[in-house]
Amino acid sequence: MVLLSVLKLLGIALNTVLFAPVAVAVSAIDGRWGYRVSQLWVRFNLLLSGVRVRTRYETPLDPRVPYVFVSNHQSYYDVLAVIAALPAFQLRWVAKKELTQVPVFGWALRHSDHIIIDRSDHVQAMKSLRAAVEKMRSGLSVIIFPEGTRGPGDGTMLPWKKGGFVLALDAGIPIVPVAVRGSADVLGPRGWQIHGGTIDVLVGTPIPVIGVERDQLMRCVRERLEGMLPRAVAPASRPVRLAEAG
Repeated sequence: MVLLSVLKLLGIALNTVLFAPVAVAVSAIDGRWGYRVSQLWVRFNLLLSGVRVRTRYETPLDPRVPYVFVSNHQSYYDVLAVIAALPAFQLRWVAKKELTQVPVFGWALRHSDHIIIDRSDHVQAMKSLRAAVEKMRSGLSVIIFPEGTRGPGDGTMLPWKKGGFVLALDAGIPIVPVAVRGSADVLGPRGWQIHGGTIDVLVGTPIPVIGVERDQLMRCVRERLEGMLPRAVAPASRPVRLAEAG
């Protein structure tokens, strides 16, 4: 098992080294095509890891309409799972500056049209959020993990940060809660061994933000997401196929 995990890590590292320069080069020409390269990187990493992503939509979503997707966070594989679960969307990540220090991956993240937030510099953080508003007005969607870091891996969520909700309110863009289950079983928040398996993603119904106060919006989204998490693995309704989702 340890040897298999080492081989998986080596495969992911090689995949990242190969894809990162391509994604950055293509993003310099067209950010949308650069993101398509990133999606290929995700597919290969999931394949190398022996991980399947199973997705259900509560309601069909139009990928031509921008949304702020809000997800729980318990594993690095949450990022891969959400990208795989929303293949028709052009997603941009609101990511903390510390992630840009990760070798190769961080360099690609910084140069691939995503939104980098320096949480120690309020002025810079607000400037980045304003830039994100402009991206969404051009039709791009944004994904945030409001916990800011990985949770304990037991299904509970840490306290939420406010930046993503300020972003949604400023842009007037609906929030879509995304419940991810099983990612901590693939790679725990404190472990390094990668286990194959299935990650379930339940994409929720959009929540309007117009006329809603920020703290009220945060409570509403959190309650909705907490209610979705137990259902993220239960086949309570027929899955919405990608063609039906837009």
